[in-house]
Amino acid sequence: MMFGLIILVIVAFYMFNSTNTGGSCCTNHQSQVHTSIDILNDRYARGEINRAEYLERKQELSGQKQTISIKKG
Repeated sequence: MMFGLIILVIVAFYMFNSTNTGGSCCTNHQSQVHTSIDILNDRYARGEINRAEYLERKQELSGQKQTISIKKG
């Protein structure tokens, strides 16, 4: 009986200890929200897109994209 109580205290200590290197179980869990700019920055940093594509998409996402009309004729 006493052994089970000791185990329970140890488990509770590790679950709620904020200095635990693995993070706490339930108390400080926060989901990260990634914006489209964050994802774009990550893709550029990993080398998935080149600089020109990065700058173009960044302008589009920030609403600063200017359309250019080409006149034929």
